[in-house]
Amino acid sequence: MLLKNYKFEFKLFPTLIFAIAFCGFIVLGFWQIDRADQKNVLNSNYTDRQQEATIVLDKNNIMDEKSSLLWRKVEFEGSFLNKQNIILDNQIFNQIAGFNIITPFKIKGSNSIVLVNRGWHPNLKNREMLPVINEIKGERSLLGYIAGFPVSGIKLGKNNIETLNSQIFRFQRLDTLELNYFLSANVMPYMIYLDPIIDKEFYENFKLPAPDSQKNYGYAFQWFAFAITLLIIFIRLSMTRKTNGK
Repeated sequence: MLLKNYKFEFKLFPTLIFAIAFCGFIVLGFWQIDRADQKNVLNSNYTDRQQEATIVLDKNNIMDEKSSLLWRKVEFEGSFLNKQNIILDNQIFNQIAGFNIITPFKIKGSNSIVLVNRGWHPNLKNREMLPVINEIKGERSLLGYIAGFPVSGIKLGKNNIETLNSQIFRFQRLDTLELNYFLSANVMPYMIYLDPIIDKEFYENFKLPAPDSQKNYGYAFQWFAFAITLLIIFIRLSMTRKTNGK
C-alpha cells in the first residue's frame, strides 16, 4: 500500500479527545522526569553532607534549624530513657513488613530529647508478641546521622499510640507535638540513626532521602510510550483509502 492512496480525515470530537489525552500523557511524562530530578538533588545533598565534618551535638546546637542539621554525621553524649521505648509500626524494609525500635535520648547538659532509631525488626508472629528491647544504662557517647522522621505506610485505627506494657509503646506515626505531650519533654523534630548500630538483634535500615528516582524515569518512559502509541492509533484511524483516485 502506498501512502498516496490514502487521505487523512480529522473529525472534530475524536481529534479533540486525542489532543487532550496526548498532551496529558506528555505532561505526565515530563512531570515524572522532574520528580526524578528533584529526588536526585536530594540524594546528592545527602551525599555531600555526609562528607562534611562530624557535628558534636550538644545543648548549644541541638535546637538549630532542622535544615542545617539534616543528614549530617553527629557525635552525641547523654543517656537513654529506657522506660519509654517506641515501636514505630508499618515500616517496610527489603519488601518485608516490620517496625523500627526507637528510644528517646536525653542530651547531656540539656533538657531536650532526641529520638534514636536503634534499627528495624521484622513483624513477629502476632501483634501481641513484643520484641526484646535491651536497656542501655548510663551515659553513652554515640555516633550517627540525623534524618527526618520515617514515614509510616498506613494508619491502623484512630489511636496513634498504643500502650503495650510499662516500657513499650506502639506508634503509627511520629508527630513532634504529640511526642512532646507524651514524653513530657522538648522533643527535637528529627531523629538520629545510629552508625554503627548497637543492637545486634535489629537491622540498620536507613534509606536515601529519595531512593526511588529510577522508578520515576520508568514511569516517564511509560507515559511517553502511551503518547506515541496513541498517536499511531489516531493516525491509523484517521486514514481512509481514496476512491476513484480522489
